[in-house]
Amino acid sequence: MKEIKKGEIEITNKEELNKELSKIIKDPSINKPSEEEINIARLEFENEAKSFSQKLWKIGSPDNVNEVYNYIVHFMENRFIWHKDAWMGVIKLKEEIDAASIICTKEKGLEIGYQALEFIYYMLTNPGGKGLPDALKFESENEIYIKVLTYVSESLENARKTLKNIEFLQQRWGAMSQGFYLEEEQLPLEEDIDENNVEEISEEELKS
Repeated sequence: MKEIKKGEIEITNKEELNKELSKIIKDPSINKPSEEEINIARLEFENEAKSFSQKLWKIGSPDNVNEVYNYIVHFMENRFIWHKDAWMGVIKLKEEIDAASIICTKEKGLEIGYQALEFIYYMLTNPGGKGLPDALKFESENEIYIKVLTYVSESLENARKTLKNIEFLQQRWGAMSQGFYLEEEQLPLEEDIDENNVEEISEEELKS
């Protein structure tokens, strides 16, 4: 078992963090972070959050840019049935992926922002159609569908791991501002992507 030094707390979620903070908040013997350490923690969070907001994530390889782009557009036009406000996501995605296809290079391939990547994954995991004819058409493209979904899943997993680290940096800065050190528990690798298991940072925080 890893030793936790006095003045450090180990967390797995926000609820546990709040419990630990409430238990030690009245302890005057706790070694508190200095102003310099707090500022360093703040800058680390802000820099990582800003970098994440500007980062592009690769889908597939440079060799299959056209194949991946064409299938995503095809799926968006023929396989995805949007509901409620998702129509805005469809329009925005088409704009972003068209722009990405124009600026992609042979070295980098097709790269897209995090929010667009999330929407593509949501779209691909919610195929729709009408009756047997559409079902047979979808069956005929199963190979390319699985290929593109795999590419998107791999990129999204990496993006969410990066985002989770940024969330920890934000929590650490918050804890240090209250006078506590925060230590991150080593998290297990996710075998499957669960779109509900990562709490998003607001756009305002990412842009700050």
